[in-house]
Amino acid sequence: MMSGKDELLNLLKESGDEEAELDLKILKEELSGEELVKAVKRRASGEPLAYILGYRHFYKECYKVCPGVLIPRADTEMLVESALQFLGLNAMATGDLLNIPSYAKDINEVWFADLCTGTGCIGISIANEIVRAGGSAKGYLIDISDTAIGISTSNVESQALKPEDIKIIKHDVLSSCPELEKLDFIVSNPPYITNKEMDELDSVVKDHEPDLALRAGDTGLDFYGPLVEYAGKLLKDGGALMVEHGYEQGEAVRKIFAQGGLKNCMIIKDYGGNDRVTIGFK
Repeated sequence: MMSGKDELLNLLKESGDEEAELDLKILKEELSGEELVKAVKRRASGEPLAYILGYRHFYKECYKVCPGVLIPRADTEMLVESALQFLGLNAMATGDLLNIPSYAKDINEVWFADLCTGTGCIGISIANEIVRAGGSAKGYLIDISDTAIGISTSNVESQALKPEDIKIIKHDVLSSCPELEKLDFIVSNPPYITNKEMDELDSVVKDHEPDLALRAGDTGLDFYGPLVEYAGKLLKDGGALMVEHGYEQGEAVRKIFAQGGLKNCMIIKDYGGNDRVTIGFK
């Protein structure tokens, strides 16, 4: 049986794992013996570390993940920060640089929706911050995937939120808009990878993370028009639609927002200085 540190490390390095030493260190903190060997073999096969561990840290929390749901990324935290600044709450260090107009409303009862929710990490992180600030968060986590519905339900239950306040709904965002309460804001990290880009993705992503959560047609923009329609029907006056997109898609998404009737549309850059979030107001 393979068990020595050098053997396990060599297996990871030979597989092309560029962070072999770090990955092995993390796995050894969680596992030992045969379970460690199995986990290393899974990682060597290209399976993402988050799926092997069953969790991923995002914003201030730890979220359950599993094959079939998109793994949360650090860049997506900018979507959380954008929503918090919109609500007038303190975001992280970069928050002061976003220059997002604050919503003229208290946080006693904030209604929101997180569309294409996946693990639920975006909506849950925002809701947690509202509650920590003394407010009340009520909203919807919406996804078409049964796996996403299951994992987001589990993540809500693991947080200090009232399950009755956060409703989880299975629904296709590309279909007609469901009947929901009027919302203060909508957030979404929809699929935005083009068909061509999908063919060129790293195999760790392409072969393991769900195509359903990544692919969005020839332009990568398939979801933004429907999201703008949701905003028009569901947002309160002054409410905001905030979405993540690819770093080359900002201007195209802003144009879709403006054509759909949203006002004062603005693009927010991520930690790397790339266009990452577009915001429009009703």
